[in-house]
Amino acid sequence: MTDRRSFYGRRAALRVREGQRYYHELLKRRFSFLVPAALRVLEFGCSLGDLLAAVRPARGVGVDFSPAIIDLARRRHPELEFHATDALEFSCDEKFDYILLSDLVNDLPDVQALLSRLHQFTHPRTRLVMNFFNNLWRPVLAIAEAIGVKAPTPPQNWLSTQDMKNLLHLTGWEVIKTDPRVLWPVRTPLLEPLLNRWLAPLLRPFCLTIFLVARPPHRTPPDRHHSCTVVVPARNEAGNIEAAVQRIPEMGLGTEIIFIEGGSKDDTWDQIQRVKLKYPQRRIKALKQHSQGKGGAVREGFAAATGDVLFVLDADLTVPPEQLV
Repeated sequence: MTDRRSFYGRRAALRVREGQRYYHELLKRRFSFLVPAALRVLEFGCSLGDLLAAVRPARGVGVDFSPAIIDLARRRHPELEFHATDALEFSCDEKFDYILLSDLVNDLPDVQALLSRLHQFTHPRTRLVMNFFNNLWRPVLAIAEAIGVKAPTPPQNWLSTQDMKNLLHLTGWEVIKTDPRVLWPVRTPLLEPLLNRWLAPLLRPFCLTIFLVARPPHRTPPDRHHSCTVVVPARNEAGNIEAAVQRIPEMGLGTEIIFIEGGSKDDTWDQIQRVKLKYPQRRIKALKQHSQGKGGAVREGFAAATGDVLFVLDADLTVPPEQLV
């Protein structure tokens, strides 16, 4: 991570010039089409903030891990808010209408972790808009770097469209639009409009970049006349116990949380006891598992539940607790 931060920091001044290249203009044009103006927009990997500014948000927040680049972004776009921090460490209490990831997933060490975290910044109508490079262009981009046409980058993730759809599904997102774009990323009179405007829709598998639009899954919340129980089987998950309590929403008439600890080798049980005392306002039960396996833990939890509607949440939080509603 430090190497990547240093790499992009050294390129901060160069990024000013790169931002004028035609490919970036095409990205701004497409994102401006997909993101309505005058909304609350959060962008991770915002670089100089040009894309964020292009969508004309009512409130725009940009996050990038390079302090040098963020310093430039603040000077270029003083009307926007920028944070120099890693995407996995950024936190705020706001909810946004749109979240943008432009050419970021190819560069992330842990794509799944970020996609999971994004839910804390969403409301039911939030849209996630991203673009990433098409695998078919990998050799072309490598040649472009070798001859100096494209600036070099650190090692990349090369994810197919199906890979991205799978990751979004695993992290609680519903894909609502897939839109390959850009056959020719260089400004060339006559040729570029022909390729990008007319031929790209016919040759979608060969386009350079793929846009995806996703949303939090639509769920019908438990009605206000019923209580809920969330059963959390937990084994060797000491680090996630408090986060689970903080992130499990109150639903219906009230939410009961039942932790079923199953033979942990770490201090999961102690953490459950600690959190139960720390959050007396939450209805938390702590049980030791007597059977074997996750299925046994779930059955024991259901037997102890008092809620009308029952949920199961894995203690590793790979499914975001916010998606229970």
